[in-house]
Amino acid sequence: MSRQRELGTTVNDISIAGFPHIYIQGPGALERLPGCIQDIAPGGRVAIVADPIVVARFGEIAGRLREAGCQAIVLPFGGECTRAEIGRLAGLAGSSAPDVVVGAGGGKALDTAKGVALELGSMMIIAPTIASSDAPTSRLIAIYDEHHRIAETPSLKRNPHAVIVDTTILAAAPRRFLAAGIGDALTKKYEVASTIRSGRLNYFGGRPPALAGVLADRCYEVIRADAIEALAVAGTGSPNAAFERVVEACILYSGLSFESGGLSIAHAILRGLGPFPETDRYLHGEVVTYGTLLQLASMGNDDAEILDLIPFCRAVGLPTRLAELGVKEVDDGKLALMAEPISRVPYVIHNDPPISMEMIVAGAKRLERLAAL
Repeated sequence: MSRQRELGTTVNDISIAGFPHIYIQGPGALERLPGCIQDIAPGGRVAIVADPIVVARFGEIAGRLREAGCQAIVLPFGGECTRAEIGRLAGLAGSSAPDVVVGAGGGKALDTAKGVALELGSMMIIAPTIASSDAPTSRLIAIYDEHHRIAETPSLKRNPHAVIVDTTILAAAPRRFLAAGIGDALTKKYEVASTIRSGRLNYFGGRPPALAGVLADRCYEVIRADAIEALAVAGTGSPNAAFERVVEACILYSGLSFESGGLSIAHAILRGLGPFPETDRYLHGEVVTYGTLLQLASMGNDDAEILDLIPFCRAVGLPTRLAELGVKEVDDGKLALMAEPISRVPYVIHNDPPISMEMIVAGAKRLERLAAL
């Protein structure tokens, strides 16, 4: 990571954006996976890193690949994306590195598969089985330590070759996962705008192109218009038109806009809640939803804007105050404990206007008051 990227500072006027080679979405889209693999590694070696719950499904695909002449194995994901887990799976992949690594499952399984691909120098294909985050399209890898805290965020050398989103599979997943994806996507309108306004670099080390803001705004529009109708079919296995639009927003628009745009307080909350182990049981998207509201409250957005967003979050089933993330009896000491690591995240330090620890504490108090109305 360059020093400029680490600090989030702009060093030139070059705009950069990054994309997967191909994005495929719809009912039954997983049937395209063998063809995508054959396109880039005909008869090659394939390792599929899969969440245990979908191992059988991807075992069938591995069998089809073997029938087509590929050497295909399935590696069950152990549950946490750590350096140790990446190393374990890379070792199981065999003495000859696979030509292609396929990640199948939720966000941590996908990040682990990315880590394996980075370590072994393999091409990357992503097949999410839930829509709980925007991890599928990006190069970024969130690696955790043994205490379930983010330890490092390396990147693949390029975005995944293919992202295959089978909405029949996603629509069979519990409602909570889609709600979390909606929460993660909700952040982008505000975080990308903050990055562009502050002149910070994006995750490619360049200035965010206008497209990042367009995608972030469109992501927000789709979510506000279609989230409730999409959630109505979550868990049924039968996606409707609203579900397709919301999944596209949560995975494609959200992923492209954050990586080519940038992040802010809404995602820095992941560092801020580190001292509170009671928050560990909450999903990424649930946590950053609170972070979005905290960002608005800390940066002086109007009460009306925050009060418009709070009931929407509640209708989706997302938290709006710390008690809803398991943090009880909130006091100044706890708020300072949360605000201090947030204020040290590079993309918060280099915000314009500057964001202090005191502003975050005041914002948290303001949000608690507004959420209680």
